[in-house]
Amino acid sequence: MENFYRSIGGLGSTALTLDRPGIEVENVRLLERFYHWQNKNLTESSLPPAGTLYLTPTHLIFVNPAEKRETWVLLSHIGTVERSSILPAGCPLVIRCKTFLSLVFIISKDRDCHEVYSALLRIAQPSTFEELYCFSYNPGEGNFERSAGWNTFDIQFEYQRIGVPNRHWTLTKMNQNYDICDSYPQYLYVPTCASQKVLLGSAGFRSRGRLPVLSYLHPSTNAAICRCSQPLSGFSARCEEDEQMLACILRATPSSRTVWIIDTRPRLNAMANRATGKGYETEQNYVGMKVQFFSIENIHVMRSALNKLVEVSDLKAGSDDLNVPSHSIFLDGLQATGWLKHIRAILDASVFVAEKIVEGDSVVVHCSDGWDRTSQTCALACLLLDPYYRTIHGFMALIEKDWLSFGHKFSERAGHLRPFYTGGGNSPAVTPSSAVSMVMDTTREQSPVFTQFLDCVWQLLVQKPYAFQFNERFLLVLHDHLYSCQFGTLIGNNEKERKELRLEERTYSLWGFMKRHLTEYINPLYDAERCRNMDILVPDIAPQQLRLWVMMYNRFEEGIHPREPLLSALTILKDHSSSLEDHLQLLEKRISLLKEAYKQHALMSAAGPVANGLSHSPHGSFSSAGSASDLSRAAVITDSVALDWKAVRDVSFCICSTPFSQFSMKYHCWRCGDVVCRRCTEMHAPLEGLYSNKPVPVCQLCYDRLRINGSKKAFLPSVKS
Repeated sequence: MENFYRSIGGLGSTALTLDRPGIEVENVRLLERFYHWQNKNLTESSLPPAGTLYLTPTHLIFVNPAEKRETWVLLSHIGTVERSSILPAGCPLVIRCKTFLSLVFIISKDRDCHEVYSALLRIAQPSTFEELYCFSYNPGEGNFERSAGWNTFDIQFEYQRIGVPNRHWTLTKMNQNYDICDSYPQYLYVPTCASQKVLLGSAGFRSRGRLPVLSYLHPSTNAAICRCSQPLSGFSARCEEDEQMLACILRATPSSRTVWIIDTRPRLNAMANRATGKGYETEQNYVGMKVQFFSIENIHVMRSALNKLVEVSDLKAGSDDLNVPSHSIFLDGLQATGWLKHIRAILDASVFVAEKIVEGDSVVVHCSDGWDRTSQTCALACLLLDPYYRTIHGFMALIEKDWLSFGHKFSERAGHLRPFYTGGGNSPAVTPSSAVSMVMDTTREQSPVFTQFLDCVWQLLVQKPYAFQFNERFLLVLHDHLYSCQFGTLIGNNEKERKELRLEERTYSLWGFMKRHLTEYINPLYDAERCRNMDILVPDIAPQQLRLWVMMYNRFEEGIHPREPLLSALTILKDHSSSLEDHLQLLEKRISLLKEAYKQHALMSAAGPVANGLSHSPHGSFSSAGSASDLSRAAVITDSVALDWKAVRDVSFCICSTPFSQFSMKYHCWRCGDVVCRRCTEMHAPLEGLYSNKPVPVCQLCYDRLRINGSKKAFLPSVKS
């Protein structure tokens, strides 16, 4: 087992250490259905086979030899850990993950359960940024460079793409040292007519110094989406510079007669903030402006809604009932969470902003501090307006611009750092003082703001699949790596903090990782030409059109997902069609050349003896030598490409014995047509039966056979970009 720990140690290490190199606990049983463990009559005979639980500095690993299955849980994904009352079968250890995975381990000995529980409290959530997984993660040699992906986005290049600076909008470097606002980017775009006095005065009148600045400029109407935070107006305070600032935004949009101020908060919440010296704009003070409120609730309400949604998604039954709750109970519970109502409110505000931009009116969006609901609304409005943001690269740029650069507090909202919440129930007090200090309220600043944004994007993707280059898997991978802390891209709370941490020098980029696996994220229904001819993507946000994202919130529940998802089937069909078309092109070329060769042969036979036969050359051409030996290779060339691909529907294991989970991508070897995992298609090779002669995915077995057969063609490792 020592070798086992050495092998997984290559996945990365952390500054946090256990009392010993790793914890190994025998006779542990894993219950994946969350409600099973609540049955008081649960006995050892009714439990699944026992396995071994391993705890390493980065992962919690359960190995079930009877079912030939391994379950890996990244420690940074763990949200809560609870110990429940001891059952006859053992001590339950309940783990809830931020990725909506719920696991219950039945550990036979209470001492072992307490040891694992205490260790998880110490190492699952670091106390400093430097202890996060990304600072020790090493993908191994030959995977990708540390610098890969960090140059994906440049804010000035992105603004140049949308046409600024121009005569109405200019770049200001007043925040170059983050003196005006430490949660804003260094370089800001503001109206050309706004003086330095106006900019400084507006910043002083806005919460956290987040003055109105440009987020997006529409190329046709020249209407602008600007973003800021709430004004410090109280009950009657005014700021001449702030009023002038919004007037400058109006003048920067010549075609507009008004600027819409979109306050994403419920009106009552905005009015309540006036008692604390903050508040909202009034149309009497801001001439030429119209104020519109939207009922997007604060982070605390959203956190509560998600907690309720998790409870409903877990489908917990009564302690004596192992049956899934009735359909009506589930629907009533879903409605009580209010989750879809919140999703609709975010979409409603975003659609309103996008429609006003198309009409030619500029918009100023804010919430309280301008880094949560404002980011959701501005990013979704840009997504509706600009087809570039609906591509894979464009979506990455959108996250960089409206989320990372403008200071969404990723680390606080995702709970990257301690304090660590241990949950309730019968969890005993942990004796080490370091662990006891973690038992406190950690959820105050955590909230599923970015999860809601991805949920909204998924709603759009489901309604308008042709408009997005990426698929559902792309969004799920983004969500998982928000919490994994494996890459430095989504670490930190603002641009200044990320620069101080030197993330580009010390960590790997999420974009670099995802760019190596782009084929997994391609949407086969994407129609780029159709998107270019659309002014705006308008979704149907009627309540009956919004759905629960089952693949997100119930992703790990077996038996409720289709065995073959539609988009996965379409992707496989598209790849198979490409293989057959390439093969057909070669056959047509060979037949054409063969006809021509025999025609020449007939003419030469009439003229005299034939000196040479036919031979094969690249792309199926023929020369005048070795016809018999070359024609005999026709069957070999034809058999080098799989005409029939094995159906993925009932395939549970790869040929390398790796089990496929619900979230596993299944690939095909283009040579034999077998279903394989990603690891088994890392090597690409050109096949004789393909006209393009390009390297294509082949399984390890076919790759080895091709090399043994002495093929002179180049064999290349796959670079999925």
